[in-house]
Amino acid sequence: MKELIQILGQLERLLNSGESFALATVVFVEGSAYRRPGARMLIDENGNWWGGISGGCIEGDLLKKAQLAMRQQAIKNITYDTREDDPFQLGIGLGCQGLIEIIIDPIREHVEQVAAQLNKCLDSGLAYTLESTWEGSSFSIQAVVEKSRSFTQKGNKQIFIEHIPANTRIWIVGNQFDAISLIQLCKQLAWEIHWVGNKLKMNPSVRDSVQACYDWDDDLSVRNTDCLVLMTHDFDRDVAFLSNQYAVDRWSYVGILGPNKRMDRILKQIPTLQVNLLSSPIGLDIGAEGPDEIAISIVSEILAVKNGRNGQALKYKQGSIHL
Repeated sequence: MKELIQILGQLERLLNSGESFALATVVFVEGSAYRRPGARMLIDENGNWWGGISGGCIEGDLLKKAQLAMRQQAIKNITYDTREDDPFQLGIGLGCQGLIEIIIDPIREHVEQVAAQLNKCLDSGLAYTLESTWEGSSFSIQAVVEKSRSFTQKGNKQIFIEHIPANTRIWIVGNQFDAISLIQLCKQLAWEIHWVGNKLKMNPSVRDSVQACYDWDDDLSVRNTDCLVLMTHDFDRDVAFLSNQYAVDRWSYVGILGPNKRMDRILKQIPTLQVNLLSSPIGLDIGAEGPDEIAISIVSEILAVKNGRNGQALKYKQGSIHL
């Protein structure tokens, strides 16, 4: 999501300029590949690019093809196939062993439509499924009900369906220094951060870096896709917060800092809490020590929960690492 936000930021600048540019989109992958369908790369006429469509092995070649597409103002369909041990095939040295199909679109009006739809997705805070259709020199993009990714080609008509997840919105409750470590890591991921605590005790520079700040008892406008992390280091404060209107089933993730014994005490105070929806102790078991490592543990668990994964080492996973 961070990469998509960066691309849209640069695209806004380019759309307001007279420069030529092209948007490359991965529409199909078979076998092993570093990126999945929906990965994008924005290229300007000066050879600058943002985003990526591989681990770096084909970006240079794609840049040349994108510049040709810009000069010709023509849509290009590119296929990279590294499934065979061909020493002359681009990218084979990295052992990707996959097929990647990419559409390069240099038409300003087309890219404007893409930017409008993607910005609408991000602004809504909801997940979207988009259907992009290229047919000859025409293009359209719209939101659809279908939630699975696919790519179909019939004659000169190509249809790409992609799922755009909601950007992660996190509420961090607490004023201590470990909250700052979590805020800084979430900022690196371009998550939308809302900070709850005593505003007078919040670090001013950190306050300026988040989406919004709230005092303890302020009303929170919560979406059911939001994540909540309680790290107040104050038992009574946690009980008061959880006893308020913020029922745990309003959140996609609820994590509470502290040991099992502390959680047991909270449950005695609030026996109606749905313990199966809580993560406490918070985070994945990676042996984290100190606020920065604990932040990594927390963010890792949030990603696992939101993506429906169990947090195990990938070497133990059967089949593809991508769903």
